[in-house]
Amino acid sequence: MTAAAILSPGFAASRGGVTDHTRRLLMHWQARGVLARVTETPAELAQAREPVLVQYVPFLYGRRGLAPGLERAVSAARAAGVRVTVFVHEPWVPPTRLPWLMLSPLQRRQLRRLARVVDAVVTPVPAWRELLPVAADLLYVGSTLGPAPAAAGGPQFEAPVVFSPFAAGLAWRWVLAAEAAVGSTGLVIVGATWADARARGLALPERARSWQWLGRLPSADALGALARARLVLAPYVDGLTGRRTAALAALSTGARVVSSTGPLSDPVFDDSPVALAENAAAFSRLAVERWVAPDDNPARAERRAWFDRHFDPNRLDERLLAIVQGTAT
Repeated sequence: MTAAAILSPGFAASRGGVTDHTRRLLMHWQARGVLARVTETPAELAQAREPVLVQYVPFLYGRRGLAPGLERAVSAARAAGVRVTVFVHEPWVPPTRLPWLMLSPLQRRQLRRLARVVDAVVTPVPAWRELLPVAADLLYVGSTLGPAPAAAGGPQFEAPVVFSPFAAGLAWRWVLAAEAAVGSTGLVIVGATWADARARGLALPERARSWQWLGRLPSADALGALARARLVLAPYVDGLTGRRTAALAALSTGARVVSSTGPLSDPVFDDSPVALAENAAAFSRLAVERWVAPDDNPARAERRAWFDRHFDPNRLDERLLAIVQGTAT
């Protein structure tokens, strides 16, 4: 029986895309008979005997995203004959704010050094492959919520849906402009309450209090809500990529999704059923067009089929397991 370990700091207590990805990997790998486990600190790699997957976002390993102990732990594991793969979910912060002007080059150096001491590197963003000092496999994250329901379990919402409102890089200015252009009854928010938004300091107008805030839902319920969406608004400042699990979860249900292009845009979406906008005005126009246009079951089935062709979670997880274990061709 094969085995694999996943280094995913804060797995037991944290929430977010990386944690959800780790949970999905555990479920899929264990279902096929792999002795998969999660370790939460780099120091535990000293006890590893099976191949290890390092889930990498710099801030998982330090408050400022700097973790010199990670490279040492990985190097020690490699010296002990352990195969190590790093999955780069995010590489480093862009130098767009004063504190990040100092952090960005340090985080860049950290990742490049780490990439040179591991056996394999994986990333879900094509543009990031060009930034790494070694050849990296392109492998998407996709939806992390599980299988979508076969059909919507209720009437469609009377307002556009926003899923995962605290996602980094979500272009809220575009969302608010689209809300006004559509002229619906506000928005439906999946993944937070109004109190959550206020506590997080999300800059929203006072009218947002009256939106339909569904809160954080179990995966099946979140997918059920997305299946009832007439339209999902998911614009990101860096463009749509295979790491945007919220947009891809919506697409997995067959929902109509309007998103954005940007510096990290993945060409896989160029011929996809996702409507892509280059700016806020175009985003609002596309949102209105999709909102008023009729939709039917065959169209939803076509969108689900496109998702399955490119982002089937079982296929993605099988491919990653092969890379981690060194059996990929």
